[in-house]
Amino acid sequence: MHAVQRSVLAELLTSYPYNSASQLHEYFGGGPLPPSFGGSCAWQSFEAGRAVAERSGVESEYRIDGRHVAAVHRDAEGITILDPYLLHRLPLRLERADAVDSTVSLTAEAYPLRVRADGSPAPSRVRVRWNLDDDSVGLNYLRFSPRRGHQVISRSFLMRADQVLTEAPPAADRVRPLLLHPEQHSVSVRVLHPDTRQLAELVLPLAGQGQRIDAQSLITKDNQGAVARRGTRAFDRDREVVADAVGAPVQDVEGALLEAAELHRGAAPAALELADYSLEDE
Repeated sequence: MHAVQRSVLAELLTSYPYNSASQLHEYFGGGPLPPSFGGSCAWQSFEAGRAVAERSGVESEYRIDGRHVAAVHRDAEGITILDPYLLHRLPLRLERADAVDSTVSLTAEAYPLRVRADGSPAPSRVRVRWNLDDDSVGLNYLRFSPRRGHQVISRSFLMRADQVLTEAPPAADRVRPLLLHPEQHSVSVRVLHPDTRQLAELVLPLAGQGQRIDAQSLITKDNQGAVARRGTRAFDRDREVVADAVGAPVQDVEGALLEAAELHRGAAPAALELADYSLEDE
């Protein structure tokens, strides 16, 4: 079972990227994007659970925190968590026997693998805390910030025992409002390139001063979290990395984001307020 979980995670990290546009196409447009384009964070976990079940016959428990989902597998000795959105390099395995004061803790290496100014490695981390008393699981994702010079918490989730999906994916009438949540202030595709294991992201902000839905508004981020704008060599480089990892022409990837942004604009409530998308380097 552990070998299955490990192979599934390794494959999904490079073949099923995070893509916040795909479900907008699926639930407000003409259907989901091709599988190589990936899916939202929840769909990444659904895909992990599906692949594990297909290869092992073992079904996943889908823990939720708001709009986030993690796939959990339980056995007599402990639990294993697969959460491809958090880019952990190996399955998150927590053993009951390792508990201290009823808590099992784990720190695992994750992507992106960044470097400090002096050239020393600065991998990302996922910190996990499993509380045996209430069966809750806390997940913190930390990335090295080259601008700040230290690790920062990028995402934090608490997966409670009573917050479990009974249907994966949920019914459409439950999904659609989540896709229009105020926290969703961009559409993007983030890839881990299968050859270089470098992260790259193509982003279309949905909010900001004078924000327009057009190709000129697209930005990229590289493995170090540096932002590049259209018309620069860095933008062209990062955009090519994304398109190569997805296996589609650059125009198709850009078009998918632009169409998703239009679908979001058409479906969003008139009173929806989105926070500005930060254009600072990480």
